[in-house]
Amino acid sequence: MSDPLNDPTAVDASARRPLSANEEFMCAFDRGDDLGVFGPRGVVLAGWRVRGPLDAATVQLALDDVVARHEALRTTIIRDQGAPYALVSPPRPAPLSVIDLPATESEAGRELLAHEFLDEVDRDSRLGAKELPLLRATLARFDASDAVFVIVTNHLASDGWSMQVLMNDFVTCYAMRRGLPSPGLPETRQLGEYAYWQQEARDSEAATLAREYWKDTLSGGEMTILPTDRPRRLDVPPVYSVYRFVLDAELAGATTALAKSLHSSPFMVLFACFNLFLHRRTGVTDLVSPVITSGRTEPGFEDTVGTLFNFLPIRTDVSGCASFADLVRRTRASLLEAYSYELPFGEIIAKSEPELMAGPIMNVSSVVSAFQISQFPPESTEETGGLRVSALRRRLNSLVDVSEIPDGNLWELDLHPDGDVVGVVKYNSLDFDLPTIVAMVDDYRELLLAALRSPDAALPKQESSV
Repeated sequence: MSDPLNDPTAVDASARRPLSANEEFMCAFDRGDDLGVFGPRGVVLAGWRVRGPLDAATVQLALDDVVARHEALRTTIIRDQGAPYALVSPPRPAPLSVIDLPATESEAGRELLAHEFLDEVDRDSRLGAKELPLLRATLARFDASDAVFVIVTNHLASDGWSMQVLMNDFVTCYAMRRGLPSPGLPETRQLGEYAYWQQEARDSEAATLAREYWKDTLSGGEMTILPTDRPRRLDVPPVYSVYRFVLDAELAGATTALAKSLHSSPFMVLFACFNLFLHRRTGVTDLVSPVITSGRTEPGFEDTVGTLFNFLPIRTDVSGCASFADLVRRTRASLLEAYSYELPFGEIIAKSEPELMAGPIMNVSSVVSAFQISQFPPESTEETGGLRVSALRRRLNSLVDVSEIPDGNLWELDLHPDGDVVGVVKYNSLDFDLPTIVAMVDDYRELLLAALRSPDAALPKQESSV
């Protein structure tokens, strides 16, 4: 029998589709099947506490329903037959592991074990881009009605937003399999539809205007880069690690209050402080720093599973800003303009000056740092099918050798329901030592604290040394 992954004539032509813009972007980081975005460490994972009766056989059936529902989990990018394209395969069962966690009666003890287990999965997960379906799950049970449920996908099949979509669908499918009342599954548009929509959108008047905006906005600009602790080794596999930290409730509350007073969002305030941090670290006043968006600009793709996230290179000139409040206003204006002209990152840099990416590509002693606020679709707080689910978002343990990102550093802040901000910096341990990352976060925290206390005071001068 022909292998559809190696013989495109073995499947119906409708199973083939063009790549989405983000899939094309990811192909630029192709380092083969063993490394990089197509390698087994390019994964996304998320975990939840699940309370209620979980029958393993029904969990398996619900997982298989989810795989059948979302074609991104069954899609392989074919890269060895000319121009890359996507190939959608028929559904097949999703691997499910069922284990028992140590017995403990304490809720605090169980929550701690849940996060430790999620960290363990993060360190151990491997899932290559050809290992269909591109989803694995583990059900780790404290007892018959209390468990930790972890989903792992290859990053080519999903992003952070998609993980909550998958969990929402799993809970609904589980209820339906048990014959219990459920809200039903919303209509979903597939990643292939998104790819075709992007192709059509490229010829629209709005896209033409957006390309001109980015060309003008980024003309003469360069990505702002941070120096590494040692020359980068691009000939060896990266070793990504995470440093986690908390901005306390007082800082989070002050951030929200300042944002409200300046008609901004908390993200705008936090990103303005990141701009200030970059300026202090590099001395650069004309900053170009990427933020990550959900990429779901077109209505109707909120429930689409796939790698839809997008990079927007935000250009902000900090010169002439008399105070942090001024910097927030300027950052806000840059962000709002960028959002109104959002294009896939690949199209943005294709129309920009070559210098924009020359520094990051040619310099082996520095990296780009991307910044984002965690973005999730709504998580149901209601019981469905006898299950109550809560995301394990409060991860506080720093780890070595975890899932990879395409390149550079990633700063991600989560405005946690508890009232504080849980942050993480993901970095390549071959580029940076942990004390350097800790010092960066401490600098950022101190800058934010000072800025929130006196937003109208003069901005601090650049550091004399790094």
